Amino acid sequence: MKILKKCGKHFMSGFTMVEMLVVSVILFLLIGGLIFLMTGFRKSFDKGEESVVILQESGLFLAMLRNDLINATMDKRLPQNHWNESIGATPEKISFNVFGNPEGTKIVPVMYEYSGSSIKRTFEGRTRTIVNGHVASLSWKVESETFSDTASGVKRLWIDINAIFSGKSNPGKKEISGKTIKLNSKLFPVRLIKQINCQQS
Repeated sequence: MKILKKCGKHFMSGFTMVEMLVVSVILFLLIGGLIFLMTGFRKSFDKGEESVVILQESGLFLAMLRNDLINATMDKRLPQNHWNESIGATPEKISFNVFGNPEGTKIVPVMYEYSGSSIKRTFEGRTRTIVNGHVASLSWKVESETFSDTASGVKRLWIDINAIFSGKSNPGKKEISGKTIKLNSKLFPVRLIKQINCQQS
């Protein structure tokens, strides 16, 4: 309600306390609603952005490991009966030799290392983090088998990978969940398997 006060020949209008309170409550609700909407939008944006990073990093890891296995070659220092050790694997590391040039005249080791929640790749003395803080769990192991249908037996080996990629945890900050990706794959080094069987025959 407005109160009109006479001042000379003019009237001055003002707000009552109740009207001021009503206006304050409405402003408070509007500002609170905007803050809530902006916070929700920011969380959705961060979650979507984190999901994209998880997809990119997990895809990069799988693509690089597959490419390295395509170029994998035997370690000539290994005895013939140790062919299944051509790829070395521990819970934290996996390593093998690859061709370092298109001509196949240069052989260099490549190593993947799982530490904390990250995966690093070391090649020709250079280490690169390919998954940065998005590994929830990872296990890899080298499997091998021999088919006895032929006289010499056909041998093959592969890497069995089980991994979960999820949101990154930052100390002192709430974890951004993002998209969770489960990876279960068997990767076969075809060229290396052919070398092993040619050597054994």
